[in-house]
Amino acid sequence: MDKWVETQQIISEEKADWRTERSILSDTVTLLSNEIERLDKALEDLEASATAADEDRSELAAEKETLAEAVSVVETNIAGLENQLKRVLPALPAPLVDTIKPLIRRLPDDSNDTQLSIGERVQNIVGILSQADKFNTTLTATSESLELDSGKVVEVRTLYWGLAMAYYVDASGEYAGIGFPGADGWEWPQIEGKGPEINRLLDIYEGSGEIQFVEVPARIN
Repeated sequence: MDKWVETQQIISEEKADWRTERSILSDTVTLLSNEIERLDKALEDLEASATAADEDRSELAAEKETLAEAVSVVETNIAGLENQLKRVLPALPAPLVDTIKPLIRRLPDDSNDTQLSIGERVQNIVGILSQADKFNTTLTATSESLELDSGKVVEVRTLYWGLAMAYYVDASGEYAGIGFPGADGWEWPQIEGKGPEINRLLDIYEGSGEIQFVEVPARIN
């Protein structure tokens, strides 16, 4: 009876291991199936052709092998990429986060236990990085509620300079300053007396102010 119980436990463990391996294999097959079908068809055409060259067949076979190796590399590293991306998310500006929320929600909670295919996971990562790169190369003006270091919440206009920093000012010009990404999210220190200049900067950007040079504070890492 003890041997039977031990055998059943071994069988259960083997089944669990197989389910994990089967999931990985399934993702790999899904990712490569269309490409392999194309390559197999090309190989069949070459074999049926009297003028087909062995060199061409070798190149196609090598391409198949390269694709399989590439998928293996992605499978090995994608969990690490997803975890790195999650650590970066708090440093992203709120307008960008609002844009990529659908992609963020699709990131697996546990990268080692997910039903998403390799292709879907790669698309999520590429989509987030593409939107972040686009945001980083432009100026973005927005209106938002901002909690200052003092704890006071004010309605402000904000101008983001890519992912590096931002300027903000309220309607009265009393509350104004800069924003920048910190370890736990964006920080918004207030700078006394800079409301008129930052307000003028935003007016110029939005096209309602006369174009001129405006001296404003900056923070450079």
